[in-house]
Amino acid sequence: MIGGFLAFALLLEFLGWILGAALLFWCVARGFGSKRPLFSLIVGLTVSSIAYIAFDMALGLSLPSGLLGGGF
Repeated sequence: MIGGFLAFALLLEFLGWILGAALLFWCVARGFGSKRPLFSLIVGLTVSSIAYIAFDMALGLSLPSGLLGGGF
């Protein structure tokens, strides 16, 4: 889990919020013993996408878009 957080902190600007937070979610789920890595990744992508929409579009706060936004 610590490695996942470190990767999140280092790769956030490059990957962007959605991919970075999904990676962090996946690492934490694996750290807690999740037996379904693909499901954890899908849930992570879903939750991070909803958080991105809520913060960036609804609240007007800028989150890094990274690879998906084309501006890294």
